[in-house]
Amino acid sequence: MENNSEKYIKLEKEYQESINSQKRYFESEIKLLESKFEYEKEKIRIQYEEKLAAERNGLEAFYNVKSVEDLNNQKNYYETELKSQKEWYEQEIIKRQKEVENWHINNLETKLSEQKNAYEEVLKSLKEMLEVEQERNKIQTETLSRHIMEQKDYYEEQLKPFKKLIRLNNKIKRKLNINKKPVSNNETSDKEHESLQEPALEQQKPKVSVILPVYNVGKYLRQSLDSLINQTLREIEIICVDDGSTDDSYEILEEYKQKDSRIKVIHKENKGTGAARNDGLRLAQGECIGFVDPDDWVKPEMYEKLYNLIKEKNLDIVMCMPDGYDEKNAVNTPFPYFVDANFENIIDDRIFNWRDLSPFSYPMCVWNKLYTKELFDKNNIDFAEGLDFEDHKVIFGTLLTAERMFFIREKLYVYRFNREGSVLTDNNRRLIDHIKIFDIVENLMKKTNTYNILRNDFLTYKIHNLLYYYSMIKDEFKNEYYNNMVQSIKDTNLSDEEYNMLKAKYPELESYYNN
Repeated sequence: MENNSEKYIKLEKEYQESINSQKRYFESEIKLLESKFEYEKEKIRIQYEEKLAAERNGLEAFYNVKSVEDLNNQKNYYETELKSQKEWYEQEIIKRQKEVENWHINNLETKLSEQKNAYEEVLKSLKEMLEVEQERNKIQTETLSRHIMEQKDYYEEQLKPFKKLIRLNNKIKRKLNINKKPVSNNETSDKEHESLQEPALEQQKPKVSVILPVYNVGKYLRQSLDSLINQTLREIEIICVDDGSTDDSYEILEEYKQKDSRIKVIHKENKGTGAARNDGLRLAQGECIGFVDPDDWVKPEMYEKLYNLIKEKNLDIVMCMPDGYDEKNAVNTPFPYFVDANFENIIDDRIFNWRDLSPFSYPMCVWNKLYTKELFDKNNIDFAEGLDFEDHKVIFGTLLTAERMFFIREKLYVYRFNREGSVLTDNNRRLIDHIKIFDIVENLMKKTNTYNILRNDFLTYKIHNLLYYYSMIKDEFKNEYYNNMVQSIKDTNLSDEEYNMLKAKYPELESYYNN
């Protein structure tokens, strides 16, 4: 028989199990009730929100149906615009890659040609060395020629002080208004005589004023001036601004001024190309304005064709394609920046302006264009002074204000490159000026209310050129350029979207932007 203690333990155990069973039952009931409560609460909340949404939609539909449609239209417009821009950038990247590849191929072909020529010269020299007697005569001839050249250089050096005195004497005469004695007909060649017989052109307002800033380009100046005085459009004035040249540019300009009454010459202290061109603008009397660099030249029919188009179509600007001349290799060939592919985006056979085509989408230069003088006067457009790349102020000042522009694909202007002394050839400290130009362009865009519309194009143009010139500048100036470049990038205040867009095109931007 069980004792009382065992009974008690057994009853206690049964009682505890019963309690636990009831506890589990009530806990499950509580959870069920809680879930039902949450369900009912969520159901009521959804119903309440649906009711509020219906009421809100009803009110919006009642008060602002049109604005909703406008928002949808804007959304569709921006989506289409973004898609179009994306496709354009993708095509632009492919095009740029092809151009770079073609440039490298052409450059490689040039180098191979140079090496081939060098090897042929070596073989020729070895062959000549076998012909002992001929070689001896050749050495004697070269010695004599060298002696003559040395004598010539010696006398040229001796004449330099006298040339300076002649220039000084000419300046004194000019200041004292002492006119030179006219050249008699007996002393004048037929061509000079013909040039001097154009008094009627001096009396009437010229159709075109061509401005030439001149500084130590005596080697090329005659070719440039000859191309201008032989233009098929005769009613032109040629304004030459001698920016303090120390070579024979002074004498050449004075010589040509006597040949052709359409040539006007200003001699002044050296203040840079921008100041020289501005002096020319102030003197210009023509209906239209053209610019020529004195180491380049133009085709005979250039200004007649461009002027006739301006008059016929009532244009503000007309532009043509440039041709190229490689001075170092003495060959006609396109400059990489002005290859035909870079003009593919430009509009043919119809009038356009910046709204139709971004000014940043084709090569920048002033000399392949003819402008109306009214465009400069009306918008107070001039060149930056004291900086290289000074023409960007005029390039964007005109492209952002001109309402009627036209383009022809004829190559009427010949651009000389690979010339010693050129900014783009020397790659020296002057390239840093390009960074300062971006502030000028940005201010012009804000002044013409085009900044917000063209900002993405401007940013791409700015970053592309900053990185390009950083890769080109000589090592001794790289650190200074780098510091200015990084500061300029940071001052741009890129949004995250703009930064990501630019970084996708120029991955190296990340290291400069986060420096």
